[in-house]
Amino acid sequence: MKAAMARRGTVLAAIVLAVAIPALLTDYYRSLAALAAITAILVLSLNLLTGFVGQISFCQYSFAAFGALTVGSLVGGHNWSFWAALPLGVLFAAAVGLLIGIPALRLSGLFIAILTVGFALFCDRFLFAPGGLDWLSGGTNPWQVGRPSLFGLHLSGQYTFYLFSLAVFLLVAMFVWNLRIGKAGRVLRAIRESEVAASTMGLDVTKWKLAAFSVSAGIAGLAGGLLAAQIGSVSPASYDFLHSVPLVAVVVVMGVAALSSSAAGGIFLLWAPELLRHTGLNVAYFQLILGVLLILQLVFSPQGAIVRMQQDAKKLLGLNRRGKDAELAEVL
Repeated sequence: MKAAMARRGTVLAAIVLAVAIPALLTDYYRSLAALAAITAILVLSLNLLTGFVGQISFCQYSFAAFGALTVGSLVGGHNWSFWAALPLGVLFAAAVGLLIGIPALRLSGLFIAILTVGFALFCDRFLFAPGGLDWLSGGTNPWQVGRPSLFGLHLSGQYTFYLFSLAVFLLVAMFVWNLRIGKAGRVLRAIRESEVAASTMGLDVTKWKLAAFSVSAGIAGLAGGLLAAQIGSVSPASYDFLHSVPLVAVVVVMGVAALSSSAAGGIFLLWAPELLRHTGLNVAYFQLILGVLLILQLVFSPQGAIVRMQQDAKKLLGLNRRGKDAELAEVL
């Protein structure tokens, strides 16, 4: 009970700060805050796949591209409503994730990573390149996407769009949290621990792994659609393989077992380069810093920085839980 109350209080305080602090910032920093919230949704998609099933993906930005380009082509090319195009972008990305999940069923570890790298590069060099799927990618002309209205409130303002992005992130986080504590989470954790044991228990491993790939890709597609509206245009270059590498690194650094690492990861990926600019250092050092943090994390805190912080806080507050399953259920 004490742990649950502490968790709820921490989450509520974080939400209050997330709403209040950007209200005091300029529009430029509000736009960064919105991008951080959307990036946190991308991190969540990888949290689900890696934290639940134990499988890594280097093509989350490719899935995001399918969502963004679907929104861009329908809104910018065919004058669709953003609210009609966004669900189709999510479904398209989820369908692509399902197709990628099929060959991944017989792979594990490094081989899945290689498969996703290959798919991401295939998208970059062929599908989204000029002369590929121009009807989807727009060729050499980026799709233009305007900000939509929601219940009569236009989301053109940076703060209003940030609040909208934050609300979507919280809804997706709640969805993933409910998956984690429910039957789906228990089943996927069992598959992660041992597929053979899960099969002998009568679980349909194929169905559950495909579902995890599809849902993860759909969440990434949702982030891509939101990025299209935030930026105002859609260009495949914004979703290439090189964007997925830091995403994977930050998920590992923060910890795949904690949903709160998605928020920390989104903030770190967007605000750390901005802090480097203000210190006068070259932004290129961000990649070096992330690489050093990844090495230190793997050596000193394999579970991830956020998970380690949560465990240390529980020890200080005397909130240790009984058993491994209880600990997993309490992780944010």
